[in-house]
Amino acid sequence: MIKNSFFWAFVCCGFLFSSQTWVAQHGEKVWYEKDFYRFFPKNEWSKVEDFGEKTKIFDSFLKQNVAAQRALSLGLQHDGSVDKKLTARHNMLMVNEYYMRHFLSSLIPPSSLFFCGQNLKKALFVKHILLKHNEKQGSSQVASMIKDSLLVGGDFKTLAFNFSEDPGVGQNGGELGWLTIGKTVPAFQTAVFNLCVGCVDVVETEFGFHVVKVDSLRPSIYVDLPQEEYDDFVFRFASAYIEEPLKDLAAQHDSLLVASAGVLFDDAVLYDIVADLDAALKDKGGRRKDVDVLAILKENARAVVRYESNFLSPAWFAHKIERSLHRSVFYASFEEIKKDFMTVLLRDIAYKKGLALGLNLSFSFLSQYNPVRLGVLEKAFFKNLVSSVPLPTKEDVEAYFLANKKQQDLQVAYRSIETVLLQKKQEEAKKSFLLSVEKREIVSVNEEWFNE
Repeated sequence: MIKNSFFWAFVCCGFLFSSQTWVAQHGEKVWYEKDFYRFFPKNEWSKVEDFGEKTKIFDSFLKQNVAAQRALSLGLQHDGSVDKKLTARHNMLMVNEYYMRHFLSSLIPPSSLFFCGQNLKKALFVKHILLKHNEKQGSSQVASMIKDSLLVGGDFKTLAFNFSEDPGVGQNGGELGWLTIGKTVPAFQTAVFNLCVGCVDVVETEFGFHVVKVDSLRPSIYVDLPQEEYDDFVFRFASAYIEEPLKDLAAQHDSLLVASAGVLFDDAVLYDIVADLDAALKDKGGRRKDVDVLAILKENARAVVRYESNFLSPAWFAHKIERSLHRSVFYASFEEIKKDFMTVLLRDIAYKKGLALGLNLSFSFLSQYNPVRLGVLEKAFFKNLVSSVPLPTKEDVEAYFLANKKQQDLQVAYRSIETVLLQKKQEEAKKSFLLSVEKREIVSVNEEWFNE
């Protein structure tokens, strides 16, 4: 039974993989439509009609991906600085993903998720007349009167010019144009997407009373998205329906995380660290930038906090700070160092919980991390490419010297000429690579797909 299930899963996955349209290939690496549309959205690509513009966009995709693939083939992902950047960005995005996907998902009303999921594929052409809140002028009653006028055939534009307090009414005559989910405040959005075509109603929002009419309906830009991407947009737009203050809710959630991890600081050690930093500051003449905060933390072997039944020293925090995008500051007080150390712990807790929930495999996380990863690898490749360029020969330097009739002695000018020639050769190496991509010398392109 297990073997059969595995076999059919393998066959199905193989079928889905093989049915994808390829767009480019470099060596054994093949990129498919889905890879390109992550770089440049499908709905935007379909609007590009100019061949030169299409080529420019596609070349950008190829240059980045081929460079990243070259970096991987050279093993540059294992380089210390590259690995640090990739790890730091991966961990940072994982923490963000935990709060965005796990924390927020517990706050979004299920009805809002359903509503956004049902309506995201629609675009509505909406008109509105805005009456700001004003009890003396009876805004609510005036809105109802305008609605009644429209229902018996009143001209919307005329009524908009006469009554609307929307600053743009002079230009648009009350037409908001085509709206999709996520474009307006939740109260307005909910009301108009629950209206039928041709229907009129009054909606109250924080801005006032809106007399709204839905003129027509068409498919939205989200209609052809893959399900995972569609669901991701649904989640994002549904999060706008969270009514409670997120800052307060996040603080409460952080307190629960800290308590569940059994975090307990030894405040005496924190005070001692601050004293050590203060002493180092005096030795450096009051120049904070000259104090090596991380070195002082690494030298302290005392347990500063209990965390998940472990006892951690300040060196643990120094390592975390060093391997992350978190920037240490000079801790001038107990409050500063405890707050900063607590932030480091919270990020570690959120990261571990995100891994346990499998968020590192989610569409949302990968759609954010993969472009970052490609960018880091691309830069690593070009850095390696230019650093591999050999120094100019003695003959090259002498020839340049003679051709440019330098006044000073060759021995004096040698290093500066060597630097100029090296930079020129490095730039040529980079241009040569980019040109090889543009001319399709090192990459194959599915021209049939590109020319569709």
